[in-house]
Amino acid sequence: MSLRLKFNLILLLAFVASLAGAGWYYSGHLERQALDEVRHNSDLMMETALAIRGYTTDQVKPHLDPLLAEKFLPQTVPAFAATETLRRLSDKYQGYVYKEAVLNPTNPRDRATDWEAKLIDSFRSDAAKQELTGVHGEGINRAVYIARPITIKNQACLACHSDPAVAPPSMLKVYGDKNGFGWKMGETVGMQIVKVPMLYPLERARQSFNTFIWSLVAIFGLAFIVLNAALSLLVIEPMARVNRKLEDLATKDFLTDLVNRRRFFERLEQEMAASRLNGQAVSVIMFDLDFFKRINDTFGHDSGDSVLKHTAIRVRELLRASDCAARFGGEEFIILLKETGIDAAMALAEVVRQKIAGKPYENVGAVSASFGVAQWNGAEDGRELINRADKALYVAKQNGRNRVIRADD
Repeated sequence: MSLRLKFNLILLLAFVASLAGAGWYYSGHLERQALDEVRHNSDLMMETALAIRGYTTDQVKPHLDPLLAEKFLPQTVPAFAATETLRRLSDKYQGYVYKEAVLNPTNPRDRATDWEAKLIDSFRSDAAKQELTGVHGEGINRAVYIARPITIKNQACLACHSDPAVAPPSMLKVYGDKNGFGWKMGETVGMQIVKVPMLYPLERARQSFNTFIWSLVAIFGLAFIVLNAALSLLVIEPMARVNRKLEDLATKDFLTDLVNRRRFFERLEQEMAASRLNGQAVSVIMFDLDFFKRINDTFGHDSGDSVLKHTAIRVRELLRASDCAARFGGEEFIILLKETGIDAAMALAEVVRQKIAGKPYENVGAVSASFGVAQWNGAEDGRELINRADKALYVAKQNGRNRVIRADD
């Protein structure tokens, strides 16, 4: 696994973990904020209803009460005023509801539903309980509610709700004498309830969450690109250059820039394995510069090194990209030819011999080389193949040097 891949995997895992943690926290935070906003709106709506009731009681009812003998005016009823005012609000803002739910109401529209009746019973069973809050409904209809008990504390309320006989005739004419009577002092007869929908704040929270997550993704994407660029520039490329240098030092001869003995054997084993599969021939050419010791003794080691370098250059000029040339040791060289039979290898060896002998070397003059050529027989190992080529090279030396000899099969 490459360094870049490891780095990116770690970076990706860190991002996913961070994104999951931030998403979990921020989602909860936004939802709590949305709920707080809904509860605040619920409190505000409840206080608005109470303000309307109080204003109706103090400022409207005293002026209209004298008219009740002739005609019942529901506007004098605080509950009616609050309900009607906030109903107009709900016409514009869907889902915002205010209701004075009563078990036995005068106005049928105020009758408590089964769910509301359960809340009222909860207030009736515990007189100390002054508020209930929670979430009601499902899906887009989910709403936060606040409920407060309606308890008869004012004797004036019983004038209309204790007994039909004492109720204003004008009210009986409108609503009849069957409902809204029998209330008693201290009795909890219903509740005020407001509902504020959660859909809008939660939708805003969801949009904020999506914006936050996509912002994190964009930031990570930018950081990913910048970090990868920095990784390439500051780490991978310098390491790659160092690795290439180390690879060269480990596999190449420092003087001739040909591969060294160890690397040559690795290539030879690879080509032999490939030959077993595809049946193609593999050949080697070994050659040794003639009288090289005399060059060192006569012209010095610097001149001898120069001969080795230029010999490597002349050999590389004649080889294919798939071939491999190595300095085998001292003044001895070896060439690996893939997919090449003995006849073609002999011909190439002769071309190399002529290339070396055909042009004098600077400060040294004419230099020759002796060659041994062998084709792998498919059974021997690499060292046995090289030994056969080396024996052929030895025969070339014995037969007068500067020649190419084919190894015995």
